[in-house]
Amino acid sequence: MVDCYLTTYYNHKSFFDNKKHVSDDIIEHPQNYHIYEGLSTLTNISRYDLPDPDVYRDFFRLNPVYEFQQLSATCTYFRGCPINRLDLAIAYDLPELIA
Repeated sequence: MVDCYLTTYYNHKSFFDNKKHVSDDIIEHPQNYHIYEGLSTLTNISRYDLPDPDVYRDFFRLNPVYEFQQLSATCTYFRGCPINRLDLAIAYDLPELIA
């Protein structure tokens, strides 16, 4: 979810914009940026599993959006993306361990 806020921030921030103003607008009005609607189209996420926007508003007031690194920045050429390995582990390895 944090990565969705980050992606929205980087998509709407331009070179001349004030980063705090852009992030505050996204945090205060996530419905204008369709953050929750975009997540509901993903397969393993229910909209009932997501916290209220107020929770993220409080979180991002303490930790500014622009100080986080996008998940795509953690990917390397040889090792791939950690989030993909985590998704595979949840989808395949965990059910095998439970069964």
